[in-house]
Amino acid sequence: MAGALDGITVLDLSRVLAGPYCTMLLGDLGADVIKVERPGVGDDTRRWGPPFAGEDAAYFHSVNRNKRSIAIDLTTAAGKSVILKLAREVDVVVHNFQPVVASRLGVDHATLSAEHPRLVHCAISSFGAGGPDADRPGYDVLVQAMGGLMSITGEPEGPPTKVGVAIVDVVTGLFAMGGILAALRARDTTGEGQRLEVALQDCLASALVNQAQNYLVSGHAPQRMGNAHPNLVPYQPFAAADGWLVVAGGNDAMFRRLAEVLGRAEWADDPRFTDNAARVAHRDVLVEAIGRCIAGETVDVWLERLSAAGVPAGPIRDVGAMLDSPQMRERGMVVEVTHPTAGPIPMVRNPLHLTPATPSIRRPPPSCGEHGDEVLSEVLDAEPSVVAAWRDEGAFGN
Repeated sequence: MAGALDGITVLDLSRVLAGPYCTMLLGDLGADVIKVERPGVGDDTRRWGPPFAGEDAAYFHSVNRNKRSIAIDLTTAAGKSVILKLAREVDVVVHNFQPVVASRLGVDHATLSAEHPRLVHCAISSFGAGGPDADRPGYDVLVQAMGGLMSITGEPEGPPTKVGVAIVDVVTGLFAMGGILAALRARDTTGEGQRLEVALQDCLASALVNQAQNYLVSGHAPQRMGNAHPNLVPYQPFAAADGWLVVAGGNDAMFRRLAEVLGRAEWADDPRFTDNAARVAHRDVLVEAIGRCIAGETVDVWLERLSAAGVPAGPIRDVGAMLDSPQMRERGMVVEVTHPTAGPIPMVRNPLHLTPATPSIRRPPPSCGEHGDEVLSEVLDAEPSVVAAWRDEGAFGN
C-alpha cells in the first residue's frame, strides 16, 4: 500500500533527536528521506551508548529508520555544491544548525529558496532565528532548564528535575512534522515554497499548556508539586499494600464514585470536597485520607474495584512492562526490523493507525554513508565519473 507521503523527498541535514525524529515520522508516512552525515563520524547519536545494536547505539536506531544515508563534508566547497544540487531536487530540507552556522554553510532559507522557489525549508534551533539567544547553542536539557520545565518537575523540597526522556526534542519534532505537512499543503495550493522555523524553547512554551496559562492568568509562577496536579485533585499516585497505582479523579462524578469505592461516600457531600475547586483548596487533607484508605488493600484489588466503578486508575509500570503488556502486543507497537549487520532489532512502530495509507518501516536505520552512490545516481542522475570528481575535490571527506 502506498504511503501518504509517497513522492515526497526530504533532505535531512539534522542530527541528534528533534530533526531526526521529525524526518523519521515523515519517512514512516512514505517520504524518501535522505540523511546527510559527516564523513567518518556520522550522527552524534551513533555513539550515544550503551546499549548498542551492532556498531550503532540504540539511541541512533530509535529515530533513523526509513532513511538513506549519504556522507558529505559540508565544510568543503565541493560538499556545499553537492548539497545545493540535492536541495534543488527535493521537496523538503530539514536542518538544526544554529542560524549563523546555516548561513555559513549555505543551507539557510534565502540561499536554498533562491535556487528552488517551491522548496519547503524547515530550520530547527534551540531558541529561534531572532532575539538575544538566537546563536546560543543548546540541547534538550538546557531548554528544559531555561524554558521552565525543570522548575515544575520534581518534589517540592527537592532539586529541579528534568523529564526522563528528551521531551522537548520530541515535542519539537512533532511540531516540525506538522508544520512541514501544512507547508506542503500550502505549496499544493499556491505553488510557492514555505519557510518554516521551529525553536525548541517556543515549542516547550506551547507544550506547557495549562501551566503556562496558569501563570499568565494568575501572575504566580507554578512550582514543583511532585506527582500532584496543579488543577485537579485527586490526580496522582497512591501507595497500596504491595505497590503503587495512579488514581485520576478528573471530575465531580468520578470523585463521587471513587468515594463510594473507598467506603467514604459521605465525602462527595462534604463542603470541602464537593467540587474540584474545593478539593484543590483542601488538597492535603483529602490526599492524606485517600492514601490511608488505599494503603489497606493490594494494587490488584483496587484496580478491580476502581475499574468496575469507572474510575480511571492504573499500575505504575516500568518501560519494559509497558512495552510487553497485552495491550501493546495487541496494538502491534513493537515490531522487528532486520538490520544488515546488527541483525534483528525490535523497534517501537509509528503510533498512527492510518487507513489505508498505513505507516510502515521499509528500511532499517542506515550505516553512515551507506546509500551515497545510490542517492547521487537516482536523485542527481550523476555519472560515476562525476561522482569520482566530486570525491577528489573532498565532497565526501578525506
